Amino acid sequence: MKQKTMRQSSAPKKTCVNQLFLLTLLTLGAFICSCTDRIHFVPVDEGSGIPVKVRVASIEQVPFGHVTKASALNEVCSRITFCIYSGGGEKPDKIQKDQTLESENFGSLDILLEEGTYTLVVLAHNGDGNPTMTTPTKTSFNNKKTRKATDTFLYCREITVHENMEPIEADLERVVAKLELNLTDLAIPESIRKFQIDVTGTSQSLNVYTGLGLNSNKITEVIDVLPDVRTYDMYMFVREGYNTMNITVTAIDSLDQEYNKMTMEKVPVAKNKITRCSGEMFRKQTYSAGMAVTVNDAWAGTVEKTF
Repeated sequence: MKQKTMRQSSAPKKTCVNQLFLLTLLTLGAFICSCTDRIHFVPVDEGSGIPVKVRVASIEQVPFGHVTKASALNEVCSRITFCIYSGGGEKPDKIQKDQTLESENFGSLDILLEEGTYTLVVLAHNGDGNPTMTTPTKTSFNNKKTRKATDTFLYCREITVHENMEPIEADLERVVAKLELNLTDLAIPESIRKFQIDVTGTSQSLNVYTGLGLNSNKITEVIDVLPDVRTYDMYMFVREGYNTMNITVTAIDSLDQEYNKMTMEKVPVAKNKITRCSGEMFRKQTYSAGMAVTVNDAWAGTVEKTF
């Protein structure tokens, strides 16, 4: 009789323990979700929310020889990122949608969002990876195969999501400067295999609010020397409040050794402008270049520097 009584009394205890365990799991799950799922936007597949359509209407592209303010997106970039921020702080809530040329509807985005105010960023570039956009004040690129910075175009606006809103037409503008090394040597020594270009005073990170770079980085690009090619280039972001850069160009031979080096200081740089450095790289073994500057039409302008 005693044994039977013990069996009967154990059932409520097990039920109580199970309920307590389940309640603990649910509480823990709710806590984890509240900590990690900071994005309050309505997912597209839930079928609720306000439909928002973003389309790249034009992209600023000013190549040599002619000006085209509305070039086709796939002619000037291979990747595009749509990023939508909500809230403030160091890590605001966001949605980031990355597209490549192979993506369906490249250059447009359809998404469902809650009613409210957001920051919309559209970033087009030619890197081999997607940008890191944790916060609007610092966007960085981690390209492994292409240059550290590529030709980059930006749209950044505050938007208000409401019922029956019109599609958003995004006009992208170029936010990089271009450095162009133009060699006037009659011949480049046959042993030269690469040019290493080191630039200080510019940046590899972008503030999308301003379209300008952050702190100064030393940017290094190693470029293969090609037969009969005399012009080599690289891209960078211009720092806010700065308008010059220092450049070192090193010629590297087939033994991976320095053949010749050239330095240029306080070279003008500006967003959406080409700084073209022209001269003979191999007339002397080592020298510091002088400077002569003129401005011509190409992109928004070309700064000419003779060395």
